[in-house]
Amino acid sequence: MKPTTDAFNAALAAGERYASHVTKLGGRVMGRQVESWSLDRAYATDLPAAMRAFNGVSSAQLDLTLTGTGGQPAPALYGPWAPRSSGDVARPGQSVVHGWGVSSLAPDAFRGTVRSRSAESGTDMVSVSALDGAERLRQPARLPRPDGAFNTNVGASGTNWTASPVWAVDHLLRGAGIHTAPPPRPTSILHVPFHGGAAASLGYLESMGAGWDFWTKDAAPFESAAEGGLDYLTTATYVPELLPVTRRSDGLWFEVWTDNRRNWPTQDSMVQFQSSWEATATGTTYYTALRVNFTTGAIFAYCGTNADVTKNGSVSWTWNPLKTPGCFHIGMWMTFSATGVPSFVPVVTPKDATPQALTAGTFPNTAIPTGAMVTTSFGVQNMRAECFQVSQHTARPTTRAEVTQTGTWQRTASLDTPVFPLRAIPNVSGSAWDVITEIARATMATAEFDSDGYFRWRNHTRWTTAPTTPHVTVASKRELARLTTTEEIDACRNHCTVRWENWARVISAGPTLVRDAPTPIAIAAGATITRTLPVDDDMLDLRPPRTAGTSDGPGIPNRILIRSGFVGSSPAVLGAAEVRVTRAGGLVTLTVRNRSASTVYYHGAILITLAPSEANKPVPALWSAWNVTSQALYGVQTYEHDVKGWVQDNTSGQTLAEALRNAGAFPPPLLQQVEILPDPRIELGDVVRVVDLTGAQLRTLAWVIGIRTSGSDGHVTQILTLRGTATNGTPADTGLTPDPPTRPGAPPPP
Repeated sequence: MKPTTDAFNAALAAGERYASHVTKLGGRVMGRQVESWSLDRAYATDLPAAMRAFNGVSSAQLDLTLTGTGGQPAPALYGPWAPRSSGDVARPGQSVVHGWGVSSLAPDAFRGTVRSRSAESGTDMVSVSALDGAERLRQPARLPRPDGAFNTNVGASGTNWTASPVWAVDHLLRGAGIHTAPPPRPTSILHVPFHGGAAASLGYLESMGAGWDFWTKDAAPFESAAEGGLDYLTTATYVPELLPVTRRSDGLWFEVWTDNRRNWPTQDSMVQFQSSWEATATGTTYYTALRVNFTTGAIFAYCGTNADVTKNGSVSWTWNPLKTPGCFHIGMWMTFSATGVPSFVPVVTPKDATPQALTAGTFPNTAIPTGAMVTTSFGVQNMRAECFQVSQHTARPTTRAEVTQTGTWQRTASLDTPVFPLRAIPNVSGSAWDVITEIARATMATAEFDSDGYFRWRNHTRWTTAPTTPHVTVASKRELARLTTTEEIDACRNHCTVRWENWARVISAGPTLVRDAPTPIAIAAGATITRTLPVDDDMLDLRPPRTAGTSDGPGIPNRILIRSGFVGSSPAVLGAAEVRVTRAGGLVTLTVRNRSASTVYYHGAILITLAPSEANKPVPALWSAWNVTSQALYGVQTYEHDVKGWVQDNTSGQTLAEALRNAGAFPPPLLQQVEILPDPRIELGDVVRVVDLTGAQLRTLAWVIGIRTSGSDGHVTQILTLRGTATNGTPADTGLTPDPPTRPGAPPPP
């Protein structure tokens, strides 16, 4: 329920009410020029269309009727051909804020943008239609599709979460500037939100260890966090979006948000950043790492050639405040000297406090030869972690805003705890809002922008527990003006089947190669070239290629070949070119930037992706749930639910089938055309107690699933659509003897 002030609540409770509204177009208050308005909000995804007797809108819609002013009719002022000086206030895409209430108090009820306007000549009316924040999500839907799930060990539970429907929604929102947690920095080369999956939103998930199967909102720094193994590091390895990351003047900033308030006290709680560096001359791999132990307050940096970083040389620090339960931002500033000596500066920042930069630690006896970082990994144990990212900076972040991004973003969305794992992210098409709506329908979730413009995602579990207390009561004595109750057998579904894809046995068939072999292309110092390569729509993403050396030329997969000259015998140039790979619209774009002071030549690249084995591709699977009692009373009413790839394991299929069965076993009672004394506090999903002692003789709790509010001439009308939180019991047919479907004794047809 929308929070309001005591003065507003008193105005609602008063016997005399004076309706008021405030409408702004482009920030301009339109005042009495708004002749009438109507606002529709409804859930359209919480139940499949076949199981709902009421079909709502997919996003909130506001319709306005404007009149003219200053002796000018509205079409001349606000129509499509009106002067820009006056007409732009109502142009498509213009901002709209509308609020309504009582006694000159009008809290916001809608925030969105103009969708259309219509002016009829000869009248003084212009009709304007606006949609809510869904309009911000009209860009093409783009989701990463890493192959890390096929290059990994499976966790003890049998499921490693590459991603989840919630992770996908979070990623699509972020692309529209709608954030749940700190977004990627402008110079980020890797960003992993951990909002229901180990996949990177920027960069590439290469592989996962065990343990990526638990996600929590409890004690998460912002939105949702990964919880590490009890007595082992839960790790994942990534390829940065930009390669190679070399020992140039830019420093690397590793960071993550953590929370150790709910850990197991007998086990160490820690996080770890680790990177692997490939020396170009020798082929030797070097490993660097920073491990932060919250149980002991110890911080260790490691550098050496042993893949077990704890067996390499180390430097250490102690910072006892780490042992205090709370939320921390952990940063690591990493630079190299001209001779390859790595330097580490740990930076620890308790939430809402001043960053604490520790003394730099170096490894003068373990210089890394000329080469490049090829992977980086993150690990968490016995605590929660959120928003791991790596970015490049010319100087170490020092202020609180620089270190933690405070003040550079605003949280404008909230998501429920992830419940359905994905091993592979499905292929998508359409707009971001189309895909969010598809995911919500597939998983029985709800997606909406509330009256403040805040996005809310609630999963199917919100309907499983019947509430016992209402947000508000409406009674025929005062608030209730009209009520229609309905019950339809079309909304009864007592044999529900979920059609899902089984990814449990899917393994990799090996790499698929995408080759680019043009005539060598010169890249001047500081210049950039762009290559586009067509790829199949169902292919998984391609990884950024490493720069090929003299010993692994153009025939080696996942390599880009940069030479000093045009001819094929010219020496390979290592570390001179930055490579970025992006994918959109059936094309992969390879961007190559020359960071050196001399011209180099692009001789081609071979990109790779893993693909599921033909013998072990995902297979269609079904899970059914039914209610025998309902079938005896209503007959068998079948519904088959296609989740379109957003459910990929047996447990999730069973959970969704049982949720559908429970929702539809008995036709959900609907209370439609519930006209009440207007109350701007009521929001979708609220619980309303309906007391009608004059007509239907009922007293029941119901969820708000639709709201239509309209106003004209100072009068506001509000009509709710409600779904009962429980059925009216099981039919008993007391004293009834239902007739059989065929007349007894009737002769069979000839």
